[in-house]
Order: sequence, then structure tokens, then C-alpha cells
Amino acid sequence: MLTRRGLLQRGLLLGGAATGASSLLQLGLVRRAAAQNASGDYRALVCVLLAGGNDSFNMLVPWDSDGYAGYASMRSDLALPRSALRPLAGSDSAGRAYAVHPGMPGLQRLFNESDAALLNNVGALVAPLDSAAIAAGNWPVPLGLFSHADQIQQWQTAVSDARIAQGWGGRIADLLQARSPYNGLAMNISLSGNNVFQSGNTTTPYSITTDEQGARSLNGYTDDSPGGNFTRAVVDDLLARNQQQLLRREYGDRFTEALATQQAVSGALAMAQPLSTPFGTDPFGQAMRQIARMISVRDQLGASRQTFFVTVGGWDHHDGLLENQASMLPMIDAGLLAFRDALGELGALPMVTTFTTSDFARTLTSNGKGSDHGWGGHHIVMGGAVNGGRYYGEYPDIHPDNPLDVGRGVYVPTTATDLYFAELARWFGVSDSDLNAVLPNLDRFYSIGSGAPLGFMLDG
Repeated sequence: MLTRRGLLQRGLLLGGAATGASSLLQLGLVRRAAAQNASGDYRALVCVLLAGGNDSFNMLVPWDSDGYAGYASMRSDLALPRSALRPLAGSDSAGRAYAVHPGMPGLQRLFNESDAALLNNVGALVAPLDSAAIAAGNWPVPLGLFSHADQIQQWQTAVSDARIAQGWGGRIADLLQARSPYNGLAMNISLSGNNVFQSGNTTTPYSITTDEQGARSLNGYTDDSPGGNFTRAVVDDLLARNQQQLLRREYGDRFTEALATQQAVSGALAMAQPLSTPFGTDPFGQAMRQIARMISVRDQLGASRQTFFVTVGGWDHHDGLLENQASMLPMIDAGLLAFRDALGELGALPMVTTFTTSDFARTLTSNGKGSDHGWGGHHIVMGGAVNGGRYYGEYPDIHPDNPLDVGRGVYVPTTATDLYFAELARWFGVSDSDLNAVLPNLDRFYSIGSGAPLGFMLDG
């Protein structure tokens, strides 16, 4: 016979594990949705992590004849045919033209329609570097340079000379939620589980799923059936009891909050505006669709500021680079374009900025099968507030004698991630006086209060 104790054990131990404890038990994260929040002040950052090290020198390629010739010579068997590339409108400040990977017609369109910008040769740095310092060999490098574990963490923490557990998105949430504790149910929402980027000292990411409900509940708890009714009655009865022991009382309070949050998320998504924009059925397309749905119910959930995080892995292409990128970049491309169109449909495009990150770029030289771990690379920034159709940072000249080349076509970044993140944080609402709390090493690269770190990549 199924006893109350047995049901509790099955529901909490088995059901909780099976349905994803990170969704139900991010203890201390979940807040009850506040009263409706004016959406005019709403802003969201969407971080897309290309985990493994995207070879971005094949994502953004020199298009002018001299630039392409240097690229083709250096990349040898990894070079994409110029005839297959998709040229972008305009040129950079040096008058050079560029093109994107053949599988990225959406990025070509987003850039040419000024809804996306490209940030060139950005990477983790300990201090500013120039060619003279590099030539002298007297310059600091990030901790664990070329290491996946270290570099992927540094892109999320914005600290390149120490290993810490708090990300810059988490520090933003610590800061802003301390001042406005009723910013919906959670500021940081993840489609990829726990992550460093959204983890702060007092905040952690709230994990959602890509299914229609969006948040998993206790097994059977929400079922409209005799068994579900029994499960719900027993669990509610247990949680309603006055527990004398402190740990039991705290656990019960947090679990009750988690159940209420799941119902708030699922209830809000059930009322979400249907999207006519088609998304791909691949995991990235479905993740971007769910983010759009969550943004559409921001008022119901009382949110004024949100970050979203999604990881797409598999970019460590030591072999099969051309084949793998030919299948993977179109997935990212389609997901970003559909997301832009969905935000336009929702009237939320100016409120949302989407940006890419990755461990590092890769060697420009071939290892005979693919490319190896590099350093500086190129990234996409997309949204209605983006001053798009432009290049930010400096795309390096590709030739073997470039002083930025520290071996095998590994280019030292000319733009620090700190500047990239500062531009995003300022747009999100972090004041200049709080930038150092969010980005501890920023003052090594930027005089705070001197204007936009990247030359007004974002409006507002």
C-alpha cells in the first residue's frame, strides 16, 4: 500500500530528480511575481554561448581582394571559397569589406538591415596589449590561456586572472535586485541549467525548459487525475503543517515557493501570445522560441529586467571544421533571425539585446583536419537598440608577420571582453558608479564615465 511517507519519498526523491531539481529547488532565487510592471522600462540581455571555441574567422571573412588573399593563404585547406561567401554592406573604419559564412544568410540580412553589429577580435585580457609589448615578450596572459575550462569561465566571470564562481550577469542581478526586490520571479533565467554567468553571491539562475509549460513540477502534482489529485492533496497537507524544526520549516517554505513559481510560469506561458514566426525544431531554435514566449509574458510575471542564457555546444573542431560549421552555423543563423522576427512581432525588439560568447576563437593555420585553440575572435550583437550594420573593434590583417600573431595564427585580442560587457551592462541599466562592482577589471581598459566603451554600439 502506498503510504503518505512512501508517496513523499517517491515524489521528492525520485520525481524531483527525474524532473530536474534545478527548476524546482533553486532555493533562494524564486520571488513571487509582483503586481504588473510597466513594460516600457523593460530590458533583457540574451547570452548565447557557443561552447568549445567557435572558429569565427570562418564566420566573418575578409571580402576585399587583398584581405581575402591573406585569409586564403593563411587558412589553406580551411579557407572558404570567395564565391560562396555572403558579402555584407558597407566597410569598416579602414575601408575594408567583409562577408559571412555561406550558411548565414540570416546574419547577412540582420547586418544589412542594421539589426546586428559585429565585434571584431575580442577576447579575455589581463591588461591592454600592443605590438611592442608582444614583441618584447613582457606581457601577462589570462589564467589557463587556451584551456576550455578556464577560458569559458572567464567569458562568464569577466575576471581573467583568477578563478571565481560569480558571473557578471549574477553580479548585475545581485546589484539590481537588492534595489528592486520585486523584479518578477527571477532576473536570471537559463535554458541551459546552472551556469557561472548568471550566478552571483545572492542570486542563481532559474532554469526553465523548452516545452509548452516551461517549468517542470513535481511528478504527478499538476495531473488532473485521481492520482494527481491525491498526490497534490498529500503534498499540500505536508507543506501546510507547522514544522518545529528549523531546517524542515525552511525546506518546506522554499519548496512551497518553488511549486508556486512553477505554476506562475506555466500559467503565464499558457496565456502567451501565439507567435506566427516559425522557429526551427532544433534545440537552439526551440530555446530561442521559449525566450521569446517568456518575454511576451513579462508583464504577467512582473519583470522589468531579465537575462537569459542558452548554451550550444560542440564547437571544438580540431577536425571536420568545414563540415561541422556547415551544419551548425545555419542553426545559429536561423535561430537568431527567427528570434529577431518574433521580437518584432511582439513589439519588444528595442528592449532586447542578444550577444554571442565563446571560449576563444581558433588558429588561423590548419592542423591538417581542422583548427586548434586560439584567442581573439569575432562576435554577434543583435537587437533594436544595436547601432547595427557596423563593425566594432579592429579586424586584424591576416598575414604571418602580423605582430598580433603569437604563433600559428593565434591573434592577441585587440578588444577586451571587459569593454564588450561594459557596453551591454550600461545599456541594461548598470550605472557608471556600479560598473566596477560588476566588472572588477574594467578600469584597466576604460576610464569609467568617459563615454561608451565601444563607441556607442548600443543606444540608450
